[in-house]
Amino acid sequence: MRFLLPLLLILAGAVGAQTRDSVFDSYDAYEAYVDEKIMSRDFIPLVKTLGGRDEYTEAQLSQVNTQLMAAFPVDFENVTRFRQTDLGGGVRQEGRLYWNGESYAFYYAILHERGDQIVVLNFNLNSSISTIMAQF
Repeated sequence: MRFLLPLLLILAGAVGAQTRDSVFDSYDAYEAYVDEKIMSRDFIPLVKTLGGRDEYTEAQLSQVNTQLMAAFPVDFENVTRFRQTDLGGGVRQEGRLYWNGESYAFYYAILHERGDQIVVLNFNLNSSISTIMAQF
């Protein structure tokens, strides 16, 4: 059974004025962080770091975490980037797939490369591939 999870769409507006949420020193640092958090199902820090710190209350984060943990009850063992599109001007979008023997998680992000930094402008984590593919 597929669960349609709440859209975790985060716009990282005033990144520089905050605690530098959504900003990574390199693509490799971004990728390692996202992969580690999703594969271990450590969703609350993921959402906060990718820009949700000021977007959600602790109660909302707890509710989202409960839904995600129910949809994905076991840590993920595998990951792949299945699509990446260059949108120009240092902006790109990507789709990532996480899976184990029981479930699949689909992740979408819009990234902006600003010289020596990668900024996550938007992301979505979902159990439905159609929700993610609609973003492309």
